[in-house]
Amino acid sequence: MRMENSPKQVNVTIDGLRLSVPEGMTILEAARQNSIRIPTLCHHPALSAWGGCRLCVVEVDGSPKLVASCVMPVRDGMSVVTSNSNIIAARRTILEFLFAERNHNCMFCSQSGDCELQALAYELQMDHLTVPQSYEQYPVDITSEYMGIDHNRCVLCGRCVRACHEIAGAYVLNYQGRGIKNRISFDLNMSRDESSCMSCGACMQVCPTGAIFNRYRSHRSVKGHQQDSRIVTDAFCPRCGLMCETHTIVEDNQLLRIEGHIRPGNMGSERGQLCVKGRFEPLKTPGQRLLNPMIRGSDGIWKETTWKTAMDMVESRMSVRNGGTFGLVSSRCANEHLMIFRDLMLKGWSADYLDTIDGRTLRTLAGAWKELGKTFLGLKEAPWQRIPDADLIMAAGANSFETQPLIEGVIRRAILEKGISAIVIGSTDPVSPWSADYVPVAEGNEPLVMEAFLAQTLKIHTLQRSPGWEPVISEMKEIDVQSRLNQAGLDNSAKEAFMSAVDAFVKSRNPMIIAGKGITDLPQAGSLRNLMLLSLIKGILPENAVRVVILKSNGNSSGALKLGISTGAPEGKYRRGLMLLDEENLEGSQLLERLGSLEFLAVITPYFPEALKDIAHVLIPRPSLLEEEGTYTSLDGQEIRTLNPVLKRPKDVSESWQTLLALMQRTEFHPGYARWKDIRARVISEMQSV
Repeated sequence: MRMENSPKQVNVTIDGLRLSVPEGMTILEAARQNSIRIPTLCHHPALSAWGGCRLCVVEVDGSPKLVASCVMPVRDGMSVVTSNSNIIAARRTILEFLFAERNHNCMFCSQSGDCELQALAYELQMDHLTVPQSYEQYPVDITSEYMGIDHNRCVLCGRCVRACHEIAGAYVLNYQGRGIKNRISFDLNMSRDESSCMSCGACMQVCPTGAIFNRYRSHRSVKGHQQDSRIVTDAFCPRCGLMCETHTIVEDNQLLRIEGHIRPGNMGSERGQLCVKGRFEPLKTPGQRLLNPMIRGSDGIWKETTWKTAMDMVESRMSVRNGGTFGLVSSRCANEHLMIFRDLMLKGWSADYLDTIDGRTLRTLAGAWKELGKTFLGLKEAPWQRIPDADLIMAAGANSFETQPLIEGVIRRAILEKGISAIVIGSTDPVSPWSADYVPVAEGNEPLVMEAFLAQTLKIHTLQRSPGWEPVISEMKEIDVQSRLNQAGLDNSAKEAFMSAVDAFVKSRNPMIIAGKGITDLPQAGSLRNLMLLSLIKGILPENAVRVVILKSNGNSSGALKLGISTGAPEGKYRRGLMLLDEENLEGSQLLERLGSLEFLAVITPYFPEALKDIAHVLIPRPSLLEEEGTYTSLDGQEIRTLNPVLKRPKDVSESWQTLLALMQRTEFHPGYARWKDIRARVISEMQSV
């Protein structure tokens, strides 16, 4: 018996095969569902159908007029032929015109051997052109650090345009010109670096030719390399906490590229998109790879040494018990490494100070939850996947492109596709020009404006009173809204936008607040607490969460927060320390000022840290992020996932947990774990108990 919601079935015949398929399905979809090959070029299963290239033409009901199968829906009784001499001749003619129109000399293209246009030429046995070759020259744009676009290799299939609109939500790419002058453009005919392109790379991933190419590793993609030696691994990106699904392509232990899960039916919040951090940053080389321990001599020269010598020096200098010992760790590190580092510093060496590179953010988060927990218990952060479900998005002190670039695309899509209103309060507008109300606030004045926002909202919003709200209402009654806005330096235009934003928030039924560094990097937790209280005015989400997505600096900041890595703000002078780094660029960091006059500093890092070359004394190598196993915690702190290595670590480099455990075994503390599976079990137990 058919379910009420199941689509009506129609009977069609394709190449003599009788099929029953859902009504409304295209001929191409019906054929592919039944393993019948129809060549395509402009079609991509994750994008809207366009029917521009005509390579998918088929014969329907014996008609001499061929139709594009990617846009022609099936109907009951339809008879389709996908391949005969007329169809093949038509496809080959179309393909010849595409080759003749622009420069498709495959031997000079980095995508040779990995190109859909080239593959179609082989399939249709096109060995030469029977039409004149065009010698029109088109520009090549390599102004982007990450991607180039060679218009000479473009077939105008429109995949990149549709991906930019439908997947990235950026609406940067479009067509310009007519006829032979027709080409893809960025915004109003700008170069890529001048445009509003977010460098997410969705256009590059769906490009069927070498027109949009990766500027990293492109030399490894040519036909001379055996593609059957490539390893494709399903993984996820751990760089910002969104945990986007990825395909990693590796050859000879060399990372070639990273792709998102752009596939049919993937209508999740990210739609298979990656961002510049997830797609391109792993391909960059942060510096000289550290393969052996190194010691800085009295002459300032770094020299390689043995593991024993380096470990002995760290043990002897860090075991001194006269105060001033500290540990600093990157919150990009896996949960297991964070936990062992914490135990080593606090229990092994009795450190006076333990922190992450983004410790101020973690302390602000912990303080805000502590304050909120005094009256509202058991709440948690909102998952970022909830953003498109909102009827109003409010970004407070948030530059999502800096921390979680993908979220900027999610916001744009929500605004453009669903008509969601937006409020932006801060020094930057991450969704311009589509934000409805933009309240410009100078950096550092966000606390004044957010306090005024909460006070004004409570004045005009009908709130169901409960004991927990009484102290908040009493506190906010004392706030002079106009005085706060004046202190924040808002002019009349900004004040009007502020009042309009408050009115929009009050009228909303399902708002979502996005809090960024302008709120979380403040030394006090009051502004973040006020945002949480503001969200509670509209009730909690079904998962018992406040309506606040909190952007964090690094991919495992939530894991570091749950494991209690940041023990407090730095006080006094520190003499000796150990740092566990990932790929941080510390150039210009305020952290360097605090480390300027140390007696001893050891650094465990995958790369030689140029910013610390005159400060550190010992360097110990560790694997890079993609070379070792570990668990990572999602942005909202509610999901823990395992990242397996996709690259082999250098043979003389120990795994991070082994190095940390070897240092721990040189102390008097016995942690109760000695194997990887024991460490993993301890981490999971701790994370679940928080």
